[in-house]
Amino acid sequence: MENIHSIIIIKKNNKFLNYFDERWNMYLFPNIKGNDIDEIKKKYNTDKVTFLFDKVHKKYSVSHHENRTYHHYFYEVDTDIDGEYFTLDELLNDDKVKENNSDIIGFIKEYYNL
Repeated sequence: MENIHSIIIIKKNNKFLNYFDERWNMYLFPNIKGNDIDEIKKKYNTDKVTFLFDKVHKKYSVSHHENRTYHHYFYEVDTDIDGEYFTLDELLNDDKVKENNSDIIGFIKEYYNL
């Protein structure tokens, strides 16, 4: 069974919006469960949502203590939101982010040729 999530990419210059997730105790890209572009448009109050790519991959689920198959959809949202923006390398400087989210960051680095 695939676990489906949409990753939301909001950029300012060469930095990406992230939020601090209390449960994971680290920064994450905005995301939603599932793959619903209309939900993304509604959440960010914009029609400027672009599907970029998707990836299916296996990854160990820390919270479920098992390997799982994930299907991540990546969307770029063109909106101006206040928040914390980081370069991908800045995110990877955090050991916890690197351990738990380097796959997502790697997919984004590859897409943008960073």
